[in-house]
Amino acid sequence: MTNSHVIEEGPGDALDQRLDDAQKPLPLRSVLTRPVLISIGNYAVLALLETASLSLVPLVWSTSVEFGGLDYSPASIGLWMSVYGFIDGIFQFTLAPQILGRFGARHAFMIGVTACAVVYTMFPSENLVLRMRQTVGGPNVVVWLLILLQLFFLSVQRMGYSEFC
Repeated sequence: MTNSHVIEEGPGDALDQRLDDAQKPLPLRSVLTRPVLISIGNYAVLALLETASLSLVPLVWSTSVEFGGLDYSPASIGLWMSVYGFIDGIFQFTLAPQILGRFGARHAFMIGVTACAVVYTMFPSENLVLRMRQTVGGPNVVVWLLILLQLFFLSVQRMGYSEFC
């Protein structure tokens, strides 16, 4: 009796099988190691904080002063946001790579998260200064400086996961 239906494996067949196994993608479980999960979590937290702060900017700035906002018009909010785009572009292109090179990615991330605290504390500070300026009178130069500072720290916050870093 012959085994003609059994295919014999030659030495090249085993090598081909090993090459096919080596080219298969790794299972997701083997990629999700502790350092990778920590990096993903850090990025998610920073992205959440930035999204929340960028969502609060037009909301707070358009709210009336008595409710804690600045009572800005949509045109002035758009003007300030274009100033933010300019500040962010200059900062991300010039200063962020230098900061990352000097302090490293970990410290740049921590600086970005710390900048969130400054951004969030600027909202009530701007309203408080605007209320004081309304009772005294005069231009709102101090409020404008606080807004510029807030926009700068929004750019610092983005440095935590900037593509130029």
